[in-house]
Amino acid sequence: MSFNNGKFMKCFRLSFIAFVSLFLLSFISLSASNAHASGLLGISVEGGSYFQNLSGNLMVGNSVNGFAATNITPADIGLQTTKTEPMIKVAITIPFSNVISFTYVPYMYSGFKTLSETIYFNGQTYNVNTNVTSKLELRSYKMFYTHDFSLGNFITLGVGAGIDLFTVNAEMNSSLISESKNANLPMPLIGGIVKISPLNDISFIGKFQGFSIGSDGYYYHIKAGVNYNAVGPLLIFADYVYDKINVNVDSINGKLVFKGPEVGLRLEF
Repeated sequence: MSFNNGKFMKCFRLSFIAFVSLFLLSFISLSASNAHASGLLGISVEGGSYFQNLSGNLMVGNSVNGFAATNITPADIGLQTTKTEPMIKVAITIPFSNVISFTYVPYMYSGFKTLSETIYFNGQTYNVNTNVTSKLELRSYKMFYTHDFSLGNFITLGVGAGIDLFTVNAEMNSSLISESKNANLPMPLIGGIVKISPLNDISFIGKFQGFSIGSDGYYYHIKAGVNYNAVGPLLIFADYVYDKINVNVDSINGKLVFKGPEVGLRLEF
């Protein structure tokens, strides 16, 4: 599976143009008097803990002396498979049910192991019985635009588009060899969210965001949870998150899944 850079950049440019167009149209459609009178301008800040569980596999680098890069699982190199990471999100609401959000989530894993098999990593050979330390670090920087539609008194549907920039760093070190590989993967996104509010202070949320570029890569983000308006502007949320990413860029080829519960607080102004 090879990374088709021209095809990817074309998809990325189209997604970016769509994002900017939607953003500009949301401002063109409103007048200053309506914006002031609507009371819909606002901002929310949320932070929480994402209790991640890692699974999947990763190949780093090209072949070594005719041997293909090893398809590594977390267990092969002693990577931890559970980790608690922070999640930070800022959302800006503008008139007529438009929301611009910015989200940061890290996926940071490390480990130590005495190898039980030879591993070929980024052009180097790590032999059986070698002690290695390893790292897998991904960071997600997401910007997303959503327009909300009311479907009656209790249901809101939001649809939108955005961009998620992933930075990837993979490392493997022994007493004799130290190797690392970095890559950036800008991923266009489309998606939607459903909010059901049967009670004044409780709402249920379902969200999907993702994009596929055929065999070149994909990313899916699925979330389901509940929000509780505790007091005033303070809201408590609890979700279950499923993130799946296929990366095939700059000699990093992997399919990784991060999933688990997420809890936190949100302040709305």
